[in-house]
Amino acid sequence: MSERSGKVLLGLVLLLVGGLVLLDLVGIDIGDLLGFIIPGVIMIYGAKKIMGQTGSRFWGILVFLFGFLMLIGKLDLLFHALLAIGVIYLGYRLLRPSQEPKQAPPTWEREWAQKVLKEDTLDTWEKHVTRRQQ
Repeated sequence: MSERSGKVLLGLVLLLVGGLVLLDLVGIDIGDLLGFIIPGVIMIYGAKKIMGQTGSRFWGILVFLFGFLMLIGKLDLLFHALLAIGVIYLGYRLLRPSQEPKQAPPTWEREWAQKVLKEDTLDTWEKHVTRRQQ
């Protein structure tokens, strides 16, 4: 690490600390500021996904909605709605009539399968030869 990069790092840290102290003196808490910046960035990202040619508009709307609910302090509304939808879906799945059991194949099909799968003389000869070789 060169001497110049150390000075740059120290300068950035001093600027950041000085800016935070100045904001605190003015009465702006950094937590309040981050409470607006982070949801704003999320909303901008979602808006870019909605208006852009690449990406899914559905996911853009979800990201924008997530940022908006985060900004207004109603993020729990989203999670409660998702939980309610999941419970409704689970209840629907439990109440839905089950699928009818599959019927057994007809007798002609079972007889045909037994004839096809029946061991013939070539199979018995092949088993006999392999036993003698072992």
